[in-house]
Amino acid sequence: MNSNRRLFTVLLALVVLASTAACGGTGTPTHLSTAGLVQPPPVPLEGCTWTFNGSVPQGVPQGVQPSFPRISPDQAAIDALHHVKAHGGTGLVSGFDLPSSTPLHPGPDASSAPVATVPAGQVIVASEPVLWTDSSGGHWLAFFLACGGDNLYWVSVDQVAKIDGPAGDQLRRTIPALLAAPPYTTSHRASALPITLNNERHLVWKDPAVPFAVGRGELLAI
Repeated sequence: MNSNRRLFTVLLALVVLASTAACGGTGTPTHLSTAGLVQPPPVPLEGCTWTFNGSVPQGVPQGVQPSFPRISPDQAAIDALHHVKAHGGTGLVSGFDLPSSTPLHPGPDASSAPVATVPAGQVIVASEPVLWTDSSGGHWLAFFLACGGDNLYWVSVDQVAKIDGPAGDQLRRTIPALLAAPPYTTSHRASALPITLNNERHLVWKDPAVPFAVGRGELLAI
């Protein structure tokens, strides 16, 4: 190989390397965001507590400010939300207690490292969460966390079962029961219902008569 050709090969390799880095290749990961797809529920906060009809209902405990990092979504979260936007999804008209040490993920991908865990002495109450089923059949709950930023937090039911057997067993019993239950719109009891993403980028029930905002989570001290 002559010197001119060798120089051209080196320059071409440098251009390819620079292009790969600029496009978020192995050298520099691409920053992902779901801001263009979904926004937190349009429900005011009082402190770190979601309000209902403009105020915190009597007897509802006060939410606390999360001390762990906020979620930055991964590709699995973006893919899931694109699917919900195109085809609809499922929400649960119910509430769930997620115990301390529960791993919090940036998307419904069990192979990804959790970005945080629920601290000792605290619990997350997930109200009307999104229910997502991954390619392996595993169930995930997704919700926005009061005072926790603008992206969904994702929790694997299987992982909850590993860190807290009774809590995991309750989730594994309750979710199939909600999926099989008569719809809330006719029974006014807890059930699963179809959800979608509206033009304002909010997760909403397909039936607008359901009065609860989709995907609310609060961190509570216990």
